[in-house]
Amino acid sequence: MQSLIKILVPRQLFLLLILSTGLLNHVILIPNLLQAAGRDSWVSVIVAYPISLIFLWLIYFIVKNSPNEGFFQMIRQRLGKSVSIIISIPAILFLFLSAFITLRDLMIWLKAYFLGETAVFVISFILILACFLVTLAGVKSMAISSGFLLPLVMLLGIFIALTNTTVKDPHLLFPIFADGYVPVLKGVIYVLSGLLEIYIVILLQPFSQEQIKFKHLFILLTAITGLIFGPLSAAIMEFGPTEAAHFRYPAYEQWRVLSIGEYISHLDFFALYQWLAGALIRIGLFMYLLGIFFTKKLKHYRLNPKLVGVIYLLLFGLMIIKLESYYFYFAIYKYFLPACMVFFLLQILLSALIVSVLKKRDEKQHGKNNKLESPT
Repeated sequence: MQSLIKILVPRQLFLLLILSTGLLNHVILIPNLLQAAGRDSWVSVIVAYPISLIFLWLIYFIVKNSPNEGFFQMIRQRLGKSVSIIISIPAILFLFLSAFITLRDLMIWLKAYFLGETAVFVISFILILACFLVTLAGVKSMAISSGFLLPLVMLLGIFIALTNTTVKDPHLLFPIFADGYVPVLKGVIYVLSGLLEIYIVILLQPFSQEQIKFKHLFILLTAITGLIFGPLSAAIMEFGPTEAAHFRYPAYEQWRVLSIGEYISHLDFFALYQWLAGALIRIGLFMYLLGIFFTKKLKHYRLNPKLVGVIYLLLFGLMIIKLESYYFYFAIYKYFLPACMVFFLLQILLSALIVSVLKKRDEKQHGKNNKLESPT
């Protein structure tokens, strides 16, 4: 990606991340967190937040000491193609699997609540076609779209939080630690798998016009934490910890119980806007970032349509494979989310170590050059 002109200000970049990551934290993460920690799941969010701040500082260290071309381009130039491939493969797998899981979860949700009579093939084809067009449009178009989509998504979130206040019972959040500390620690694993997705900032750095500051990352992490804590605590207060854990989509069930007076109810179609806005941006962005790993030079910040087509054909091939919903969600809970947490921890630590070693090497080389240039 040589000669890449910066096209995104940090504000656009973070709007894009909040919309895409918010879907994971809002939809996929919460039911698994409730299953892991039960009533204490909201405590897990509080415990995980300071831990994530430590890794946030490491992410800032990586971004601050990487060139304008970004961390992965620096690895390719400084350490060679082989090392670059080794570092990139886990990120490539994460992006593809995350896009697949998001798409399949969205398809199951649409089939269950809105399109019960529609064939799975048709739903999958339409969703993949829409995501294909989003990816083909490029990161700038996605960022601009997020600027329009996210405010309404946030307003709808505030609306559902306020209107359901009458059915919330804060006493259902207590007592905490009724089953000891193990559920809380188990829940931390799942919370970190969502919070540390802020690592995507490293992949988006080459498109940022300005230097990304720590305060920007801190605000972003705090916002993502709120996206988990808000609907999670609301689900426990509205349905109780046991019933909330039985729901596949606790955030959506909050829309289903919404009523204003006697005549206004069944406003859950607003959730459809929230889900589709987050899912299309998330899948489109992740597939775009995936395509960048196989692209040497972008043309107008858009990927080669043939490359995008091949990637989406692979995704469509996975989508048409029959898989029971139970085993799909079991794999997410048992393997995918814990694996994401491990991936982010190791990838962040390894990336920070590489940047630190290269930085020290540069400083040492700079010191030698100064000695050679100084008069004897």
